[in-house]
Amino acid sequence: MNWLEEVTKRKEQLLSELETLLVIPSVREDDKATSDCPVGPGPKQALEHILSLADEAGFKTKMIDSLVGRIDWGEPGLEPFGILGHVDVVPTGEGWTSPPFTPTYQDGKLYARGVLDDKGPLFCTFFATRMLKEMGFVPKKHLQIIIGTDEESDWKCIDTYCQKETLPTYGFVPDAYFPIVNGEKGVASLVFHLPVQTEKEELKLTCFEAGLRENMVPEQAVATLTGPVPEACISAFESYLTEKELDGLWTKEENSVTFIVKGVSAHGSTPQKGKNAATFLACFLASWVESPGWLELLGTVLHEDHNAEKLGLFHQDEKMGTLMINVGLVSFNALSGGFIRANIRYPKGVELSLKTQKFLKKELASYGVGIEIINSKAPHYVAAEEPIVQTLLNIYHTQTGFPAHEQVIGGATYARLLEKGVAFGALFPDAQDTMHQVDEHMRVEDIIRATSIYAQSIAELVC
Repeated sequence: MNWLEEVTKRKEQLLSELETLLVIPSVREDDKATSDCPVGPGPKQALEHILSLADEAGFKTKMIDSLVGRIDWGEPGLEPFGILGHVDVVPTGEGWTSPPFTPTYQDGKLYARGVLDDKGPLFCTFFATRMLKEMGFVPKKHLQIIIGTDEESDWKCIDTYCQKETLPTYGFVPDAYFPIVNGEKGVASLVFHLPVQTEKEELKLTCFEAGLRENMVPEQAVATLTGPVPEACISAFESYLTEKELDGLWTKEENSVTFIVKGVSAHGSTPQKGKNAATFLACFLASWVESPGWLELLGTVLHEDHNAEKLGLFHQDEKMGTLMINVGLVSFNALSGGFIRANIRYPKGVELSLKTQKFLKKELASYGVGIEIINSKAPHYVAAEEPIVQTLLNIYHTQTGFPAHEQVIGGATYARLLEKGVAFGALFPDAQDTMHQVDEHMRVEDIIRATSIYAQSIAELVC
């Protein structure tokens, strides 16, 4: 079977149908949430759309509490095999060269929010499954394509699913990288609670806002100093932007100056690939105002320390790599206080417990912040010798000719929910990773190639 040839025959249909999914602005919107749309109308609309395509193709489908859906192929009594993905996307941010929800082709690439994470890869698996059905393949297992709508935030969707359904033991998730991801670091949140500002300084920080999501490197930070801001401060800010190769601007009111720093967004699991606007702005401001103390914490201890060495949390595992930390959200108002939320990705051997929380409180007491650690997901690893890992690596190598090897990432995918679950594509090693970034895109040839790989994988593992 020439899988690539079979998919290429259907290229126009694949891209056309994918575009109809990408145009739906499926960002979580809490202010528009209802009992019928628990995370807002966009994610539900995207879920309904892909389920309707499955209905038209003759698959059995179900939706649970308007949060999660499933496409079934094969008899319920057969051994279940899962493919898990999601249709929600992160906020678009600013600076796109084309509208983020208007699929646009340029230089052989398809640009749109969600084309890489995760609408595109998820749709490739559905398209591959439908193609197999049309070609007469018969499933020997019960394939369950499980589709979430809140993966980028709180996983409400999958929590709801687990309350009402049983997840398969085996499966893969098209929401990461090729050749395979058989290990994922644990995920936790480190929250610094910022008190109201009671100091009486003439020059004071009155507000600071940065970030869209905890698992994204903030691409913009905005802060306002109120009081007699010296001209030297403004001049130093301009020099700082030049020195650090950052974009930004300042605006002056009668009794205040607002500073804006524009950084570079990246996925929270790889903060070193971005430029954190929040910590860069704090680093500058800390040299001009004495309080609040957390400004120095943000601008020195948390600034460009992606392995949390200054916090005393550094740890490295031979298989799973090093602990990573990303400051994703900062929100502060002098009258009401606020918070800093940092996203931690940690390998085996790390214990983020109350003991750790007490250690941090003691070490960081001088900064006057409250500290809370919220554990959400433990590390996950499937041995390279497992049959599902070997089968998928063999298919990947056969179709691409590229080396096939195991891989551990800091990202958290639905694969960690399955005892023998792995992430499998759809970003190829030679492609640019634009997940969670402006101008998110995927090469058209990679969309075709991923669909081909998924078709063979489903044929061998399910049929």
